[in-house]
Amino acid sequence: MKIKMVDIARHLGVSKATVSLAVNGKPGVNEETRRMVLECLEEMKKNNGVIPVKENIVTVSGHPVNQMIKIVIVNHSKGAACNSETDLWSDVLATFDSEARRLGYLYGVTYLNDDIAQTEAVITECNMDFVAGVLLFGTELKEEDQNLLERIKKPLVLYDCELPDSRYSSVCADNRQMLKSAVDYLYKEGASDIYYFCTGKDNYNYRVRKEAFLNTKSNEDTASAKHILDLGDEIPKITETLLDWLRKNPLPQGILFENQQISIGALTALRKYGVNIPQEVKVVGFGMIPDYIYQDLKLVQMRISEIEGVLLTMDLLDKKIRQYSMSKVKIYTEAEMIIS
Repeated sequence: MKIKMVDIARHLGVSKATVSLAVNGKPGVNEETRRMVLECLEEMKKNNGVIPVKENIVTVSGHPVNQMIKIVIVNHSKGAACNSETDLWSDVLATFDSEARRLGYLYGVTYLNDDIAQTEAVITECNMDFVAGVLLFGTELKEEDQNLLERIKKPLVLYDCELPDSRYSSVCADNRQMLKSAVDYLYKEGASDIYYFCTGKDNYNYRVRKEAFLNTKSNEDTASAKHILDLGDEIPKITETLLDWLRKNPLPQGILFENQQISIGALTALRKYGVNIPQEVKVVGFGMIPDYIYQDLKLVQMRISEIEGVLLTMDLLDKKIRQYSMSKVKIYTEAEMIIS
């Protein structure tokens, strides 16, 4: 199994750069940290790439639990699931790590992309004896990926997505209800001409939000594909594209921002264009952004509790592992509307 520097960094609570310096014998790392990094690396080499848990082991019937929970992150877009611009998932992965340790499991992260050989290796890893269960981080799960899940023979729970046929237990945000709440708010504020600004990426959460938007109706207007505007998937590009669009089109009464990137890029463009929020346009963003970005604006945001989802997912997987549960459960986490 390939040893990843990020696993060592997360285990020791240091940066990936520190691990790299220590492993490569470079200056800039104190000797104690270097020793810890190299000892951890040697332990992983002896243990098939797994970091052994030596403290706070949970016991069942007097026997220590020392198997691994394998976290598989579907990452077809090479960065969309763990985007560097907003770094949404650092806290999520850290919580997976701490919960695994609390429950007495080893912890390993693997990325699943479009490489066939790598996919086969991931499936093989998931079915190894030391793996107790698999948590599939399915934000970017595609329809063609679903057949791969059947080849994983360990207890499996989906995080941040669901399958329509309920073959697997899952935990995800209630995107449909979140979209409805956001649109209802805009209607109550007098905005009937509502646009949905998106990144154009195809992942579970964005797909469900778009579908819910297209199925939303009001007495005055009906949402359609023309109300969905793809601004790109990087913040500078989002800002540039929206500025160009604003020069050629009338300002909508209400706007939904698909994610944090859209919120940041679109707010930047609206400020540059001299648009007053919320006097001229009402906006709702999905996911929280730092308050220094919107400052004095009356910004409405849907706060999605990713950490709550992590805790529920780990608890569900732990029960499946320990109790050999065959039941299938769908859990939806609710978003909270925050008005600044």
